[in-house]
Amino acid sequence: MTAVAADLTEVRAAAELVAFGLRRRSRPVEGSEYRALLDRYRSELRFRDVVDTMAEGLGLEVLGTPRSGIVLAPEPSGPFATRLGDLRAMDAEEKLVFGLVLLGIAAYAYPQDVDFDDPETKLVDVVKIDEFLRSAIDTLRVQEGEGTVGHDGERARAAAEAYADLPQLITTQTGRRARGCTLRAIEDVLGWLSDQGAAKEAPTLGPDVHHLTDRFRLLVGDSAGGAALDALRELRAAQDGAAR
Repeated sequence: MTAVAADLTEVRAAAELVAFGLRRRSRPVEGSEYRALLDRYRSELRFRDVVDTMAEGLGLEVLGTPRSGIVLAPEPSGPFATRLGDLRAMDAEEKLVFGLVLLGIAAYAYPQDVDFDDPETKLVDVVKIDEFLRSAIDTLRVQEGEGTVGHDGERARAAAEAYADLPQLITTQTGRRARGCTLRAIEDVLGWLSDQGAAKEAPTLGPDVHHLTDRFRLLVGDSAGGAALDALRELRAAQDGAAR
């Protein structure tokens, strides 16, 4: 085999690994092609460089290769970036609430930086996320009234107000949670995360319980640093400390 052919074979294999990473529900089970390519990425520096370079050219970054597979993060302006506009039709307030819930889930599960290095599965519960967000909003309102927090983050405040104004629960005629309540908003976000391969339902633990995957952990760890997320993580860490 010529050197050029060998290089092309390597490029094809790298492309296949990136493709597996983009298929959110693919899993590198023992004996699968995905597992073999993942093992090559972990053990062969040359192959890893080819994969990383290919991913970069596609507007992606390889964040890690945990047991669940290769985790790719899209650049904000790249072709694989996920935007709220890609979701179902939502008005301005629904988009604010969706974003706040996403931050709330991240803060609830990963309040400390050390949590981003912990591969142990995190569990989240719809009702507990709602309780955390309502408590956090109340606390931040008090702190703002006392002048202990800054006056930046108009969008974050608008999201908090929109969330607080919603009832916790509205039900349909069939008894399901209806749109327009916070429990349904959290359900919708967790459902979206499941579609992204960032969460999984845990029916044996309860109808409202979800596992957060390594994909979500690595993505949050890569993007952590926004003022709103930092504030929520700080409050969650304080809650954890008080509970001990």
